[in-house]
Amino acid sequence: MFIEYIPFDSATEHLVITEAQQQELDQRLMDLRAKLKALFIAFPGDEEQFGGCLAAGRGFVHLNANGAVEACPFAPYSDVNLKHMTLREALNSPLLSKIRNTHALLDQHKGGCALFENKAVLEKILFEN
Repeated sequence: MFIEYIPFDSATEHLVITEAQQQELDQRLMDLRAKLKALFIAFPGDEEQFGGCLAAGRGFVHLNANGAVEACPFAPYSDVNLKHMTLREALNSPLLSKIRNTHALLDQHKGGCALFENKAVLEKILFEN
């Protein structure tokens, strides 16, 4: 698994890999996949083939240490907790549903976290709940 740096603070955005570095990583992954019978995943780079960010239950969610179900570890907001419901129920929470249904939040991103890059839209959704 190749995990690219994902900024969680605007002061660290300069650490995101460049487009040229992304292309090099993509080529290396293609070479590895062609040579070896193994699963190689790049995060968030491989999200492009899935139509954008996989957070909020589109592909994954984050469970924090307290049982809260968050859209992503890089967007630590939650409206539900596994102490009070099943994971299946939590995946249908109002917050996760709104994030999934607000396509602009999960569209392609600049290499970092789509939710972080669309923080204003995410915060608007949070305050609507």
